[in-house]
Amino acid sequence: MMENDFALVRSDTEGRIVEWDAGAEEFFGYSAMEALGESLDLIVPEEFRERHWAGFRKTISTGVCRMDRATTNVPVRRKDGSIQPFPGRFVFLQDARDCVVGVIALYAKPQGSEEAFGPLIPLEEGS
Repeated sequence: MMENDFALVRSDTEGRIVEWDAGAEEFFGYSAMEALGESLDLIVPEEFRERHWAGFRKTISTGVCRMDRATTNVPVRRKDGSIQPFPGRFVFLQDARDCVVGVIALYAKPQGSEEAFGPLIPLEEGS
């Protein structure tokens, strides 16, 4: 049973992990020492990497992404090699000049019925 309700992973614009909280340790099985400084490939399943990196690079260069603040079930490769979808939301961090400076991924505790890349649910206005 998972004790944490959420996991936070933050990366820089190169896709290197710069923050990995206790929830990420619990959900994904890697300690912070194992994850910090590593590529997001650590948790992106191989079959989704091309799609992931194409979208990541486009967002970093343009500052525009339909995934920003939306939620979907994100497939994650755990340390044990299993791939499990986690409800996730991506927040693209922008500086005062609207340049993307990093990305935060917030994952919720799975309930067991998640399927990878379910419907994309945008953040509703006013919430």
